[in-house]
Order: sequence, then structure tokens, then C-alpha cells
Amino acid sequence: MINDLYLKYEYHNYITGKLSDFAGLFAFPYFFSCFFPKKIKAIYILSGVLFVFWKSELSQPFIHLAHSYGIGMNRTIDSSDFIALLILPISYIYWNWDSKLFEPTKILKPMVIGISCFAFIATSLPEHYEQLSMKSEFSINVNSNFESVRTQLHLYKNRVLEEGNYSINLPKKNARILTSIKVDSIDEKTTRIILDSILSFAIEENGFIFSSGIDDDIEYIKSLSIANIEQLFSKQIQSEFKEK
Repeated sequence: MINDLYLKYEYHNYITGKLSDFAGLFAFPYFFSCFFPKKIKAIYILSGVLFVFWKSELSQPFIHLAHSYGIGMNRTIDSSDFIALLILPISYIYWNWDSKLFEPTKILKPMVIGISCFAFIATSLPEHYEQLSMKSEFSINVNSNFESVRTQLHLYKNRVLEEGNYSINLPKKNARILTSIKVDSIDEKTTRIILDSILSFAIEENGFIFSSGIDDDIEYIKSLSIANIEQLFSKQIQSEFKEK
């Protein structure tokens, strides 16, 4: 759950993507084996078959049908995801070993079931990405020296005028607006941060299977004017460099 709800959003990369597949294939058949202990082999085989189906183009008609009923679900087709199937025999071996040593109590069992159900539906979904291509010359001064500012904004090139990318985060929309910024020094204690260009935006679905999708959030971002985005930029910069 930590990977799907936090790590993928903060550190989206190859590892976080594959980690979800391995964790899901380990936990999914293990979870259902708790309810049908006499059908363990069938559950594990079916889990592998369903995973292959889900990760292939064969599942696309099913996804389109779900979208038509307002159920937000998606997945990325990537044949390298099939490497996660290697975790199934490990999960099976662990089930046979663990079930002999541990049996959930009447109090613990509902908690385990509840957490597992939440984890299965709380999966992060692919992002919607769209170009904005807006030009801006908005600037804001912060009471911090040049070196501190470029370190805080992760600009490490050794130049008088720094350029780099900066994300304006909109957590309530699970979105971020990617911008191009410039930084230069006014004096020893003051630095100017310039919003040069507004490049694009990305929105990640809320991660729950039963969701209404992200159409409203997309329309909201597209409706923002340059002035609106400049205001969001100013507010976030002020928050980052707020004096403690």
C-alpha cells in the first residue's frame, strides 16, 4: 500500500512499478487461499492466468466496459511485468509453511481481511499527461542566498543564472504542473525565482477501482489561466521558503 499510495507518486520509476506486481501476486492468491484452503493449487494457477490476461491487450474490452459504468481502472501493457510471475511459487511455499504455524484469531482475522481488501483496490493508476506550453515572466524574491535556493530547488549547475524544471503540486487533484524556472542572485541575502515557462501537467487517478475517473480534474487544470498558475507557483514558493 505504501508503494501504491506514496512511493509511486514520489519516486515513479521501474522499481516501484515492478514492486506492485510482485507484492500483488504474492498477496492475492495467499489472501483467497485463506477462504478456500482446499483449492490452493487452483487459486495460484488461476491467479497467474488472470495476471497474464490483465497485462495483455485481451483485457482492454473489459476495461472499456468498466469505464462506461464510471469504474476507473487501467493498466500499462508491458511484457516485462510477467517477471512477477516468479513470485507465485514463493507465495505458495510460504502459504504451506505459514499456515502450519499461524492461525489468525477472531479479532485479527477481520483486520487482515479489511486491510487486504483496501490494498487490492487502492492501486495507483497511470497518469494523464498533457502539454500546456505557456510563457510567463512572473518572478518572486525570497529571503535566501543563491546557493540555498538552488539546493532547495535541486538546481546544481554552476552558473550565475540557473535554469531547471520545477513542479507545482496540487495534492487535492493528485496533479502536478511542470514548469521551467530561472534563478538569479539579487544580493547576498535575496534571490529571484523566475517562472519562465509552464510546460505541461500530469494527473494520476486516485488509486481506487470504484472511482469516477479524472475528467473533472483534467478540465480544472486546463481551465487555469496563466495568472492562476502564477498564483499557485507564488504560493508554493513562499511555503517552501517560509521562515521558521
